[in-house]
Amino acid sequence: MSDNQVKSSGLFLLAAILVVWGYLWMNQGYGEVSQQTYEFSKAIYGACLAKSEQRLDKIQNLLDDSSGDQLPGHERKWLEAIISNARAENWKVAAKEARSMMEDQAQSVN
Repeated sequence: MSDNQVKSSGLFLLAAILVVWGYLWMNQGYGEVSQQTYEFSKAIYGACLAKSEQRLDKIQNLLDDSSGDQLPGHERKWLEAIISNARAENWKVAAKEARSMMEDQAQSVN
């Protein structure tokens, strides 16, 4: 093999590793969340299935009223991002995200 072939093979291998690592990192899920976040995700999931802006409004109000001490900041951001997706009428995406959060919680309990 020539030096160019070795370099090309090395670059290809590095690129492949980076792609696989990026994919795994992007799909790592939510992991274990607080009980309150789990309850919010259930409510959001139901609102998304019903495509209900009114239910989203109620959930957002409850989220805004919840104490910062009870809900970790990163979990609040996740919930707000899911609500934003639903408000943009990406109901299926938002429902999938909420369901994923619930499934991750269930898996971490088992």
